[in-house]
Amino acid sequence: MLQLEVTSRCQLKCFFCPHTLLPDGWYGADFPWELFVRYIAPYLRQVGLIYFQGWGEPLLHPRLLDMMQLAKEQGCQVGFTTNGILLGPAILERLVEMGCDLLGLSVAGGNPLTHAALRSGSSLKRLLTNISRLADIKQKQSSPLPKILCSYLMTKRNIQELAAFVELAAGAGADEVVATNLDFTLSPEMEALRVFACPGEVISEEYLLAIQDAEERARRLGFPLRVYPLQFNPDVMVCDARPLKHIFINSHGEVAPCVYLGLPYKGVVSRYFCRGEASFNPFNYGNITEGLTRVIKNKTAREFKQPFRHRLDLTNPFLLDNPEVPAPPLPCINCYKLFGL
Repeated sequence: MLQLEVTSRCQLKCFFCPHTLLPDGWYGADFPWELFVRYIAPYLRQVGLIYFQGWGEPLLHPRLLDMMQLAKEQGCQVGFTTNGILLGPAILERLVEMGCDLLGLSVAGGNPLTHAALRSGSSLKRLLTNISRLADIKQKQSSPLPKILCSYLMTKRNIQELAAFVELAAGAGADEVVATNLDFTLSPEMEALRVFACPGEVISEEYLLAIQDAEERARRLGFPLRVYPLQFNPDVMVCDARPLKHIFINSHGEVAPCVYLGLPYKGVVSRYFCRGEASFNPFNYGNITEGLTRVIKNKTAREFKQPFRHRLDLTNPFLLDNPEVPAPPLPCINCYKLFGL
């Protein structure tokens, strides 16, 4: 999988987004079409899925759909996640016509007021309307694509509304809801809003009951719902960002293991981890203009990946005998993703 941040610009001011919280030092840019054609297009036949998503709103890029069309012609699966504001009828029609594989929509509440409070400038009603429009177009054209996936960010402010949103999404014609964690916290206020428990903490029964309610609602509707765990898992050897097989390229062309480390930002990032500050510097292997193959195989990339390879070896009992678990790469030590969250 190749994840490409086509733009780091966004018209929203979501309170939990680095784009909002890190204005000084933020690289606001579009990934140039010329660089896409020269440095990425030649490799597309080796890519299973290219996902046009980073820290900005992909539909702000004037040539997003052209990039997607080119990737489809090279045999790739394609998709992106959007805030939904720019999803007009013409774009929805084209997504179905080109066979876009996956369309993600970002959601933060089961009622309009909660959603708008967490995602300032976004409208839940508009999102649901666009889902319904797309579902209608798919039905008229007898197309199963794109799969409509709603990404629901769980926080203490909206966890009780998850069940309500499942019902709204199913009624609008979505294909799945994935309830994700607030796993990249950049302030004490954000850290206080996470619903999962760090070691030594107890998961609130209120949150567990809310998830149980949502799961029961989904079962009754026959609707797919996937909820991320609320409990730390210390036995995760490699996070689900899959840095051994996936790469992230930000809007400045920097090639990184994942969207978190490849933040388009100059300076120290004040991330929080289990109630304490765990600042880090964005990390990358190099720039796409050096050549994609050269960058992902250089010394920096090899040294970053090696601890994960050793950790994976632990799952093979024939390779190692009662080993100690190697530490993850230094940039990943204080990342919630490394603990299955």
